[in-house]
Amino acid sequence: MFGFDLTTALDQSSLILIVFKFFFVVAAVLYSLFAVVVIRQIIIMKNTLLTSFSPFMLVAGYAHLLFSLFVVLLFFAIL
Repeated sequence: MFGFDLTTALDQSSLILIVFKFFFVVAAVLYSLFAVVVIRQIIIMKNTLLTSFSPFMLVAGYAHLLFSLFVVLLFFAIL
């Protein structure tokens, strides 16, 4: 047929697919670094401003960090 054939362009050894995989892994690592920064900000906020909501916020921050690390591991496993 005429035109662009997507199945040959996205073959397993295709450069386009390798570039997409690389960018997804880099984005997941950057997302994990962002989660670490969020944890640091929550700890600084907890030390500065004492509220009853602080422990819940810290647990949510650690859950966010664990989720981001899970995403990185998932991308390494799948891609």
